[in-house]
Amino acid sequence: MKNKRYRELAAILVMMTMTAGSITTVAAETETTAEEETTAETETDEPETETAEDAENADSEAADTQSQAAALEVTDRFAQQTAVDEALLQEASNGYSLDEALIVVNPYGMSPLSAVAVFSTEEACGGTVTVKGKSAENDVTGTFEEATEHIVPIYGLYNNDTTEVEITLDDGTSATFEVTTEDIGVDYGTIQTEMKSEASYDYSNLTFVCSTMGTLYGVDAAGDIRFFTNIGGTLGVHQLENGHLLMPASYVLKSSYYKEGMIEVDLLGKIYREYMIPGGQHHDFVELPDGNLLVASDSPDLSTVEDYVVEIDRETGDVVWELDMKDLISQEDGQSASMDSDGSEEADWFHNNGLAYDAENDLVLLSARHKDAIVAVNKEDKSLAWILGDPTGWDGVDPSYFFTPEGEDFEWFYAQHNVSILDNGDIALFDNGTAKVKRVDGDNRVSGDNVYSRAVVYQIDTENMTVSQVTEYGKERGADWYSDWISGVVSLDGTQDHLWITAGSHLHSDEENRSDYYPKDMFVQGLTKTTHIDQVDNGELSFELTISGDTYNALTYRSFRMPLYTEGKYDPSAVPEVLGSLGETSYEESSIDVSTAEALPDGWNFLLDGSKISVNGSFQTQTAADLQAGKMILISGESQRAYQLTQTPSEGDDGTNVTVKGWTAVDGLEGQEWDIYLELDGVLYNTGYMYSQA
Repeated sequence: MKNKRYRELAAILVMMTMTAGSITTVAAETETTAEEETTAETETDEPETETAEDAENADSEAADTQSQAAALEVTDRFAQQTAVDEALLQEASNGYSLDEALIVVNPYGMSPLSAVAVFSTEEACGGTVTVKGKSAENDVTGTFEEATEHIVPIYGLYNNDTTEVEITLDDGTSATFEVTTEDIGVDYGTIQTEMKSEASYDYSNLTFVCSTMGTLYGVDAAGDIRFFTNIGGTLGVHQLENGHLLMPASYVLKSSYYKEGMIEVDLLGKIYREYMIPGGQHHDFVELPDGNLLVASDSPDLSTVEDYVVEIDRETGDVVWELDMKDLISQEDGQSASMDSDGSEEADWFHNNGLAYDAENDLVLLSARHKDAIVAVNKEDKSLAWILGDPTGWDGVDPSYFFTPEGEDFEWFYAQHNVSILDNGDIALFDNGTAKVKRVDGDNRVSGDNVYSRAVVYQIDTENMTVSQVTEYGKERGADWYSDWISGVVSLDGTQDHLWITAGSHLHSDEENRSDYYPKDMFVQGLTKTTHIDQVDNGELSFELTISGDTYNALTYRSFRMPLYTEGKYDPSAVPEVLGSLGETSYEESSIDVSTAEALPDGWNFLLDGSKISVNGSFQTQTAADLQAGKMILISGESQRAYQLTQTPSEGDDGTNVTVKGWTAVDGLEGQEWDIYLELDGVLYNTGYMYSQA
């Protein structure tokens, strides 16, 4: 009977998910559905001579079309999750015994290697869950609190396999289950581990890997995947003090990784909070001592990127502090040679890829890749405190802000990623080592077999403004360990003695026998992609996880260590919250003639999620070289606002297919009804939709 009930509830949850979450799913998968291309006719007939009567009739028809527009209805982005919560809570009251516990794999559809066990006990009782590993040291163990109705998370199931799970109550009662999962369907290449010092390795933690292709997965000491989710982004994932994960939201505000905000989730894939941020999120965040969130962001109008930091009130989502690095540093000062090989746009002049907060000195530290520098800012008055990095090319900054190197083994870092502060105040970072010169000396950039990357720790003296190099790892491994971009290093215990290092972007050509490749080479055919994840204790390699293959999923942004069972308790009764806002989206004034609008072809998706109106679809053109800008135009009376759309062309069988995405926040649209039009390659379309807050 247990297996029958298992199947029945699984089917119920799937149906509820499909029904309650159909619109929500469209929102979550906007990037994917846009790839389902629809051909739109763009040819128009030559205009005929128009009489005054014709014009009047056309205006009347256009007015009728607007008045008949369908109002976009607000979609509950958590409808699917709420339906699952309600179903599980109902099942928990049905009185399953432990022996006949109901096991549901991946209840929220976001964590396929996790499950829940639903059962009841006559007396309030807690217990232990043991998810058996293929070897005893890879067992995953957690506890659950006293209750009579239990919905117990099961973490650490093997991919596309059957895993033995044992649940033991505090009174000694025990039951064992076999839980089977389906394949996650992602090729990470070959995952291998090498244990050099077992005494130094903590088997109770998994290695959480942030793939550059947008998935987060957990690997045990044997290299087996025991956790997986693609619920959000992966450029900036950390465990919060409450045990949950905070990670980038899924919706992209601006290509390619600038997200609308962040989501707080547990390992079952349930969302507890979503933070909407003007300017969005990228790369990193810091949980401050008071619980607020310091977030790497972009200029609110997205005119420049990776040069903005905001502090978010944890309880309200409001922006309570903001920093624009354009107010402190010239865009021309200290330019990195990496700007010439990253393929970056001019708007990415600073490229902040890491944050740290020095609570003792109230400093915000930013890792500016395109300046080859760690920049410290006094949080209270937003003034420049100091700059750690090669001072070459910094003509607009007083030299007193820079440190003087000490020690024979000292090396500056270049195009670095990730910055953290050790317990003694030392600074750790990943020196990607791009060029090893500043942009002004770009003709002397290092290449070929001479490239190398490092994890490095520096000690700074802010009184005497001197810096010394404390320790490094990676230089001795040469070009075979070189990672030109992404990557990171953190301390496992707050000291320099135990470092966890991710060299996440090694590219190698067997044919040319070279590894000096750059971000713009990522999609070159035939290159082997490799990530090296290393535990280095007292300067010696004690454990290495290698991910390698001809797959982009093998490239890794960063990784971190965490147990599957944490203090971040799963709560099926918790109601999710959306906090903050995107602010008012920038727009241009428009003056289109709506009488020329054509009906929008089928295949376009519009969504109103309470924070923004988003659209995606595609059309085909024969003149891609002269493709005109795409716009979403909102019209209310005499007011017309044009919002830029992102258009991505790709070659098709009968021409060029153009994928279109775009959005506008609802802030600033209050009190009026707005008819929605699209302008695509010079042709105006009436979508048949309108927005109103009524």
